Amino acid sequence: MQMLFAAAVTLVLASCGGDNKFSIEAQGFDNMNGQTVYLINQTAMSEIVDSTTISDGRFAFAGTVEAPWVGAVATLSGGGAMCVVEPGTIHLTTDSLWGTPLNDRMWKFAKKTSMEDLQQEMDTWMALYNTPDAEQRAEAEKMLDSISELANQRMMDASHEFYNENPDNILGAMALEWLVQGDALSYSELDSILKVAAPVITSYEPLQGMLEELRKAEATSAGHPYVDIAGQWRSENGELKDGKLSDLAKGHVTLVDFFASWCGPCRQEIENNLIGLWNKYKGQGLVLVGLNVWERGNAEKRAADLQKVIGDLGINYPVLVDSTRTATETYGVQGIPQILLIGADGTILARDLRGKDIEEAIKKALAQ
Repeated sequence: MQMLFAAAVTLVLASCGGDNKFSIEAQGFDNMNGQTVYLINQTAMSEIVDSTTISDGRFAFAGTVEAPWVGAVATLSGGGAMCVVEPGTIHLTTDSLWGTPLNDRMWKFAKKTSMEDLQQEMDTWMALYNTPDAEQRAEAEKMLDSISELANQRMMDASHEFYNENPDNILGAMALEWLVQGDALSYSELDSILKVAAPVITSYEPLQGMLEELRKAEATSAGHPYVDIAGQWRSENGELKDGKLSDLAKGHVTLVDFFASWCGPCRQEIENNLIGLWNKYKGQGLVLVGLNVWERGNAEKRAADLQKVIGDLGINYPVLVDSTRTATETYGVQGIPQILLIGADGTILARDLRGKDIEEAIKKALAQ
């Protein structure tokens, strides 16, 4: 969720110094003693630079850096911190840091976007969302969506401002990355920015990857023809047979749900909306395809997890397994569930459908 961006910047590497040497001296991590902590270069697409063991709540790194790069400190148990690695000595604790100009700016941004007030509101409504009362749960869901939208808007506004303040350093690249993650930039908007941006920003590899994903998403947005997907149809007994999306979609209004067994929001959409919509509209010309993506583990585990979620939720519509694992790349999908509607003529009518918007789009398409 967007508020995680703010949480991710609450630990930032800070530095100061006059040459290209850097050192990191961290303390206060007593609850992580014995764990391995990694220093990761995210500018170089998550290359592990170094690792060490946390002892007595402390750990340290040292090395050289020719130019500032975006990184992270993280352990295998989870968690992590966005950072800027630059020359100097870095002092880091669980709740403070101090150092060079770039990291000072980064820390200031982290404090500005902490959103503690919204997190408190979200915690309150989340407690109600987990109650068995249907009316309370519906009200809580509405409020949680509203708070999330507000948090995202705050983050996006701050990120726009942060980019304008840092158009010639790597912090500007990070700001653009956050804007893309928050769905605040389209392909054409990001492309226009990068065409005139400083070299330090245009050479930032994660942004180039995001630009390509946005290009694919725009090429498969509403108004464009759908791109066929090869995979394997799953039969009722769990057997797989080679096939493709067009086997069912051709000539029909088709709803496609990109989902995974482990994805909580995917399961909610299936259980609360998709099964009911399939039962309601399958006799009126609708085709519904569950497109299974991003399953984890080896082939045997993926098949078992898929079979279990089908049984647990009572999925009674066709499921196409993305056996080539290219479907989300083809459609520029960065998060699931991704639900799109294809018209009978093969034109994509809508993407990013959720909740009540799904049925409204179906009714409109079937009436055409």
